[in-house]
Amino acid sequence: MTARETASARDADASPRPTLQSVAKAAGVSPMTVSNAFNRPDQCSTDTREKVLKIARELGYAGPDPAARSLRRGRTDTVGVLLTERLPYVFTDPGMVAFLHGLATTLADAGQALLLLPVEGNAEHAHVRNAIVDAFVLASLLPDDPAVADVLERRLPVVSWGQPRLPGVPRVGVDNARAAAKAARHLLDLGHRRFAVVTLGAAADAGEQRVRGVHRATAERVGGFTRELRAAGVTDVSVFGASSHTRGAGADAVAPALETGVATAVFAVTDVLALGVLDAAVARDVTVPAQLSVVGFDDIAEAAASVPPLTTVSQSLFEQGAMAAQAVLDQLAGRQPKPRPIHSEVVVRGSTTVAPGQTQVGRRGR
Repeated sequence: MTARETASARDADASPRPTLQSVAKAAGVSPMTVSNAFNRPDQCSTDTREKVLKIARELGYAGPDPAARSLRRGRTDTVGVLLTERLPYVFTDPGMVAFLHGLATTLADAGQALLLLPVEGNAEHAHVRNAIVDAFVLASLLPDDPAVADVLERRLPVVSWGQPRLPGVPRVGVDNARAAAKAARHLLDLGHRRFAVVTLGAAADAGEQRVRGVHRATAERVGGFTRELRAAGVTDVSVFGASSHTRGAGADAVAPALETGVATAVFAVTDVLALGVLDAAVARDVTVPAQLSVVGFDDIAEAAASVPPLTTVSQSLFEQGAMAAQAVLDQLAGRQPKPRPIHSEVVVRGSTTVAPGQTQVGRRGR
């Protein structure tokens, strides 16, 4: 490169960043015409627009700053979803994927975009306070999480999915305790009297008190399940905590129950953990359902495809995502959202049957 070329390159690097005003000057039009060429093409002639866009490309101008445009409009057409887990985990959790699918589908139909915001990276409250969004969806957070307070301080429309339950904030979610009680009743009606429960994190006594790092929803499921058993006079329940929400962790957690034979039925607080129970049973030559009945919770796609197909509590996660999106859209339109109660039911498949030694059963779930 010659000295002249070097100087030219240096001058180019030092040149100011092109702006709407500099494009207008080079094109010999007003700044408003440049703005119209990018944002409102119907407001200028085809020839003028092509001329402006050509000069903009030559100058390296990509268009008006989206953030500034959003501030002027007072809308971003984006909804922030605050997640309790690390961002990569979201794409490995089938239940979360189903919820986000429903959420994104309804928002997309309304011309809205999604911005995923993990709580873990909310250091100095940056994720929430700096998010350029019109509304927030809180996805399974504890009510005292600092990020929840950050969201409420923004005074934007908010919808909660599952947790937390907040005064004046619309909530979409299943009654976890009541739904889990249906799973207990199904197994009781099959004659089972010795149970194991696989939950997340520390086992606790019956999982009803808050345990650090455990979603409140899973504790509600354990509580609803065990209360239904106690109401039937059954107290033989062993609770095992999985170290993480994976099939492998579910298999490891239930191993002691399978090795000692303490239970004829296992209830797992999610289908992912229940699929791990099936894996552990295969590894230990425990036949499902002849020797061990297994029930999950969520009814993810993998539940129906497992071997044997998994009996589970269905709660329509896609529908809940769609309902959360509609609650957001209602608020943005100035309407009062009214999410309806979520229906849950036990979907009976091949992983549950009559308890060993039993010949008669009552009702088959409800």
